[in-house]
Amino acid sequence: MALTEFASSNAATVQRWAEKLWIEMPREIYWGKFMKENTIDTIIEVKRDLEGKSGDKVAYTLIRKLEGDGVTGDAVLENNEEEMIDYTDLLTLDQVRNAVRLAGRLSERRTQFDQRMAAKNILKTWLAEFIDDDIFVQFDASPTDVQFGGNATSIATIDTGSTLTVARIEALVARAQKASPQIWPVRADEGDFYVLVAHVDVAYDLRQSTQWLDASQEAGPRDYSKNHLFTGRTGVVGGCIVHGHRSVPITTNYGGAGTLTGASMPFLGRQAGVFAWGARPEWWEKEFDYGNQIGFAIGAIWDFKKAVFNAADHAAIILRVFRTSN
Repeated sequence: MALTEFASSNAATVQRWAEKLWIEMPREIYWGKFMKENTIDTIIEVKRDLEGKSGDKVAYTLIRKLEGDGVTGDAVLENNEEEMIDYTDLLTLDQVRNAVRLAGRLSERRTQFDQRMAAKNILKTWLAEFIDDDIFVQFDASPTDVQFGGNATSIATIDTGSTLTVARIEALVARAQKASPQIWPVRADEGDFYVLVAHVDVAYDLRQSTQWLDASQEAGPRDYSKNHLFTGRTGVVGGCIVHGHRSVPITTNYGGAGTLTGASMPFLGRQAGVFAWGARPEWWEKEFDYGNQIGFAIGAIWDFKKAVFNAADHAAIILRVFRTSN
């Protein structure tokens, strides 16, 4: 008797999981809440120009605002037009993959949990965290605008008083608004906001300050649940949403003696970075040893780049502070 069976390695099963993976992956990526396509009103702009197409480079362009005075009255406008100024940068795509291989059918029977589903889930989490970690690293790489906590003016002058404060956050907002070109906030249902991603230790320090408590109370109740930007926030103050995350770069060599713990945190505005998909996350299954073993692989072709125009970070300020080690 011939039986038709859809085993776990069947192509149909693989395809369904691939579709599920693509739906779930953006939710797994922490930076996913700050990523949008087909709009400039986002922290990270998503490009799909090369998805399913040949090529490994994506060009993106920033056009500066017009800054001239124009003409008034009956003054002649012809031949007095203002030049459009633009800057272009490139992303170069790369492939990232990882895999898990189970020992065999007998080994699978020794656990109550489904080893195959566990393998798929941990690989999905791995890829999301790999992408997240790379974005943190790229934002912190060779920054062109670095600010410091407290009265510090450099890493060497950071001391135990150089923590993150409400005043420093408000100073960053003012600096962004006065920057040339101006760093624009992202529009949300409640208004326009910048985003500061603090290390969880720094977020803890901030929450202990009376100024933070006062600012949080005076902010009053708001329904931030309508916008993804606020998901997982620590709080909102001075037009800035503060998030806490463990992957923010940290160090133990701040201060004059190089022995203080610290963190290097991105303060971000509109179009601070660009993310490009070359091939969306894909899923593969492969049998070994005459079907006794099975392996699972995950991979994607993509790149992220901090937006840099005219040799300057476009909408990112790095803030370096002392952190207590909790």
